[in-house]
Amino acid sequence: MGTRNLTMVIDKEGNKKIAQYGQCDGYPSGVGVGVLNFLKNEELVRSLISNLPKVRFLDQEGRDKAFYESYDKNTPNWSNEPDNRTEEQKRWWDLFCSRNLAEEVLTNIAVSQDDEIMILDRENTAKGDGWVEYSYVIDFSKNTLTVYEKIDLPYLKEYDLNNLPSEDDFISGLEEAEELANA
Repeated sequence: MGTRNLTMVIDKEGNKKIAQYGQCDGYPSGVGVGVLNFLKNEELVRSLISNLPKVRFLDQEGRDKAFYESYDKNTPNWSNEPDNRTEEQKRWWDLFCSRNLAEEVLTNIAVSQDDEIMILDRENTAKGDGWVEYSYVIDFSKNTLTVYEKIDLPYLKEYDLNNLPSEDDFISGLEEAEELANA
């Protein structure tokens, strides 16, 4: 189902490190539970935190301009056009940028052996299109997971990363918060 979403990560110093747009399954029982289960895996969380310093946003107009232009030139605009991207360009897109990733980008970054992880900053895209229905913000500087309906509205619920709920409590708690917010 096309429930657009945003998964964000703020590092321990308060810097935005990940802003991944997802096209589908963004509701709490989809991407939300995926984020929750990721956060319950201590080994993956440690690996993500360890790899966050290697993550940076693509600079399309500056130092990454040649990379971006090459990628853009080699990417087909239509399904009947040839895909001329290199294997490395396809790998980069599939692991760190595709709109089909949503919360899976967290695991991909956590397990990455790359020296540098270049990603797209999709926060402004998510804010600009007005269609993002849920946002999941992991903030290691506050030790919280905050769930928003849309991105600019007051949050629905905030959780302490050291005291995360069960899947059922997570979903029912967000349903209740959403009913109150929309009443």
